[in-house]
Amino acid sequence: MNGVENMYDDIEIVERKDVNVKDALLIEGFPSVGMVSSIVANYLIKTLNMEYIGSVRSRHFQPTAIISDGVPMPPVRIYAGQPIEKKGCICERLVVVTSEFPPPAELIQPLADKILAWSKEKGIKTMISIEGIVNAGKSHEEHTTYAIASTPAARKHLENRNIEPLKNGIITGISGVLLHEAERKGRDVICLLSDANPQLPDARAAARLIEILDGFLPKIKLDPQPLIREAERLESQVKEAITQAGTMNAPAGREQQVMYG
Repeated sequence: MNGVENMYDDIEIVERKDVNVKDALLIEGFPSVGMVSSIVANYLIKTLNMEYIGSVRSRHFQPTAIISDGVPMPPVRIYAGQPIEKKGCICERLVVVTSEFPPPAELIQPLADKILAWSKEKGIKTMISIEGIVNAGKSHEEHTTYAIASTPAARKHLENRNIEPLKNGIITGISGVLLHEAERKGRDVICLLSDANPQLPDARAAARLIEILDGFLPKIKLDPQPLIREAERLESQVKEAITQAGTMNAPAGREQQVMYG
């Protein structure tokens, strides 16, 4: 048995509550550029009042507890929303798998395999992976959303939507492995990507992806405006910090601390 197989066996999905997630849409939100994935995942969890139903455990994960409303939680968590009327929607329920910490590189393949295996066991047919990509200095107006799907069936979900297909490029991490493993296994995985600021949490990029997700979930009505307001607030704080740093003629190291600290 090789090291990857050992790590696969070490990963455990612990269900705290027995919830029927058959035909759910699974949203994967591990950290990405601009924290876009984590912002989208947390927006969905809070806005839809999703229930904490389980976790993913491994001794290789960050030895950390996330404290939420006074409750300690593991670094990789699973949430489920309320049932959705499926007419006009691609699922009957939303499930979110999220973390604030990127998994170690050697754990990415077995973790993706475990998520695919668990979702198949639970009858989850479609997954959407959320990613941010470096915006290369584009303005807000120039930012683009992209999509790539693992199968012809998954690509049908992208038809008639205002998303640019990703024809060439590289997707790393959990999203990349989920895509190529799903293609090999005939599983439906979609990756939604948005240009994002790599130096700050980019709520504006997350809002663009929430708008795309809203098209998949017409019965829920996701509103991206709170994220846009958060982006404007953060951008204003950064501009003010830069102005103050310039006025004080602070050294570069201090300016970086003010901007990103």
